[in-house]
Amino acid sequence: MTVADIAHTPVATLRKALGEHGAALHELAWGRDPRRVTPVHTEKSVGADETFSADIDDPVEIHRRLLRLSHRTASRARDAGMMGRTVTIRVRFSDFTTITRSRTLRDATDVGRDVYLHAKELFDALGLQRARIRLVGVRLEGLTDARATPVQGLLDEPEHGWRDADLAMDRARARFGAGVVRPASLIAPDSHSDP
Repeated sequence: MTVADIAHTPVATLRKALGEHGAALHELAWGRDPRRVTPVHTEKSVGADETFSADIDDPVEIHRRLLRLSHRTASRARDAGMMGRTVTIRVRFSDFTTITRSRTLRDATDVGRDVYLHAKELFDALGLQRARIRLVGVRLEGLTDARATPVQGLLDEPEHGWRDADLAMDRARARFGAGVVRPASLIAPDSHSDP
């Protein structure tokens, strides 16, 4: 029933019941573990989900939620110094059925706008017409260290692009708090809530 029970059970009894795992469990129960300690855990993905207080069936409102979650996800990736190549969405319906869809990008990104455009396309490809949705989520997977990830510029790209805008928003949030800067379409009239 408890770790103490395992610790005080003879190794031979544990081996008989669990095979070689019994001996390993006995050692762990006494705090003995020969494995190397890895002090830094590298995240495999970052993301954000939102469960709605009431089911939503309006695609325009779902797009707004995906935009907010995409920017939150990209911000978390930048905070971790990571970029990702796969955008994944999760959609849970009112009957708790959950589906996921993902797309692997040509280049890694940590730009909220890029994450949103792909998340929106993935959602729109589902072809949901007035489906009652309880939760949506956006994840960025296939993470790599942003410092070691090459960013391919475009020939006609302006000197300062969307990534620069996101970094400026990060600096403003760090100085003035969450919700101080966000995409205009997320600002509701008379709303002062966090994004």
